[in-house]
Amino acid sequence: MLSIVKLFTAAGLLSGTAIGATIPTFTQAQIDSGDAIRALGQIAYDNAMARAAKATTGCTKDKVKIRKEWRKMTLADRKGYQEAVQCLMQKPSRYKNIPGAKSAWDDYGVLHYYQTPFVHNNALFLLWHRHYNWVLEEDLKNLCGYTGVFPYWEWGLDCGSMDKSPVFDGSEYSLGGNGAFVQGHRAAIGGAKPGTGGGCLTKGPFSNYTVNLGPLTSRTPLNHNPRCFKRDLNDDVCKKWASLRNTTDVVLFTSNIATFQSAVQGEGVRGDGGKTFGSGIHVGGHYSISGDPGSDFYFSSLEPGFYLHHGNIDRLHFIWQNLDWENRQTIAGTGTMYNSPPSPVSKIGDNMGFEPLNRNITIGAAMDTVGGTPLCYVYEPW
Repeated sequence: MLSIVKLFTAAGLLSGTAIGATIPTFTQAQIDSGDAIRALGQIAYDNAMARAAKATTGCTKDKVKIRKEWRKMTLADRKGYQEAVQCLMQKPSRYKNIPGAKSAWDDYGVLHYYQTPFVHNNALFLLWHRHYNWVLEEDLKNLCGYTGVFPYWEWGLDCGSMDKSPVFDGSEYSLGGNGAFVQGHRAAIGGAKPGTGGGCLTKGPFSNYTVNLGPLTSRTPLNHNPRCFKRDLNDDVCKKWASLRNTTDVVLFTSNIATFQSAVQGEGVRGDGGKTFGSGIHVGGHYSISGDPGSDFYFSSLEPGFYLHHGNIDRLHFIWQNLDWENRQTIAGTGTMYNSPPSPVSKIGDNMGFEPLNRNITIGAAMDTVGGTPLCYVYEPW
């Protein structure tokens, strides 16, 4: 059965010369297998690199970094990335008066905690998290010497076999394994079966990681609250909301940024042709990992898998933008979560907050991954 996708030309340019990539139609089998999203990813990659090839300063083609899916990285880069994250856990915090912030890694939890009401379910969600990942990439390089590939995780490749994912299989080249199985536990999200873990990590990288901050339900979430690191890998969540079909539908059936960002976040929006998106891939990716702090909306960035998950969301935004670049350098919404409390409509020139981890930048500065202000990377299709 054909999945009908409207044809259009993806211009993808700053100079006004069309690159001329036409979006094909795909069968449902091609969507479900991942062939469709790989093809779309290649179009986006080519369009972005063509723009970089026109640059004479800043993000020139020779400077563009290539981000890769975890299983496409060399083993040396996988291990190097994981060790650099553990290195950040040993570096001092940049926050002066946060009792629970014991390391530079904890800083990411504090920043996310403070920014959550202003960077979710609003105009900043996609671009704030895009730059947040870049800030981590800079810290891994400048504080811990990691200069290898920055990863993303395509959730849909592991739905049904999360325990065997090269990201979470517990090997020395992974981000650690699952948590110990807890009998009778519930899934962290409604409408899903429980995962296969729920307890503390017992093997592999990060099994000795101590979570210092949170949870949000604590009376003093920024105080020091040391506890073990938990995971609850969940195939049911992955199959329902983070499959290759979910991933591809978000790109194919959203023709404007308001619909795209709402579809990603599972806000109940209907896409082109009445397409629905369930709880959304943002929720799907997070709760496929679950655990503590992975299931904590405010402190989930203390889970090492967070950045690969958001790398994939950024990759989908990158693809969506570069399929029609001239018309997709846009934002929609206000600067507060669900516009509560009511706030002004966000503008490209508004600031996004990253201090003290990095300097604040405008929303517009994060719009283009090859814009050089300061971003300079593309996503390689897996």
